[in-house]
Amino acid sequence: AVVSTQSTGMTYRVGHHSTSDDSTAYRSIDEVNYWHKEDSPVGRVGRFLGMSELWDDEKQKVFAKECRREVMSAFNEAESTRKPSPYLMFDDVYSEPSQQLSEQRAKLADHLAKYGEHYDLDKYDS
Repeated sequence: AVVSTQSTGMTYRVGHHSTSDDSTAYRSIDEVNYWHKEDSPVGRVGRFLGMSELWDDEKQKVFAKECRREVMSAFNEAESTRKPSPYLMFDDVYSEPSQQLSEQRAKLADHLAKYGEHYDLDKYDS
């Protein structure tokens, strides 16, 4: 038998729009915390699965442990990989670099030549 299920994926943006947006200027932290903890889409799906006896606390613990192991493994691999060259941000912006972009790249080169000892440049590709 085929069982059809419909779920609404409506959500609430708990984070800021961007790093320059302070959403606490137009909404309270209590409001954000409510939506994040009490009515998140993940929580709603979890409650639905629990009521349907498709998920339980033990399955959740095992799943969370597996996820943490995978994330930490990926994190450790990323941490041991050399970082991309700081100059990479200037590549592939335009088919031909603009004068302003070339000037910015030159300023970065000057800055790193002058203050390079303050950065772990050996951890970056050149």
